[in-house]
Amino acid sequence: MSGFALLWGKILDSSIWVKESKETRLVWIALLAMKDQEGKVQAALVGLAARARVTDAECRSALKVLLSPDPDDTSGVEEGRRIHEIPGGWQIVNHDLYRFSTETKREFWRLQKAEQRRVESEREQARIKEYKKRRKQAGRAGKSQGAQEAIREGFEDEKSAQ
Repeated sequence: MSGFALLWGKILDSSIWVKESKETRLVWIALLAMKDQEGKVQAALVGLAARARVTDAECRSALKVLLSPDPDDTSGVEEGRRIHEIPGGWQIVNHDLYRFSTETKREFWRLQKAEQRRVESEREQARIKEYKKRRKQAGRAGKSQGAQEAIREGFEDEKSAQ
């Protein structure tokens, strides 16, 4: 899955956000958005700079920061380095930590949506059952006023559902 990253609110309190330049933040966010499902970003420096909307020199400077140890980083992974170089691009260092967390959240939302669909289906089935019951009662009662109203309400419910 290329081009997706869950952006956590705690990024606003990270050392990258608090103490680094806006260009470094732009390059970091661009890298996160560009990474594939393995956390790899395949791009040339000029391509990354263009995506981050910074100059080539600013991108080079930002990459130097992201490749360097950060004593204020809280992850404790690779001395606070955010990326390391790979052939043809960069690897996000702690990608797996966030990827698994993201997959867990996706599974939660998938199950929640399935439950929502199940409840909606049960409601629809109950509505149909009630409509059929009222229709049957109206048929037995002949032309009584209540039966006619039940049929009308059922048809109106059916029309509004469509």
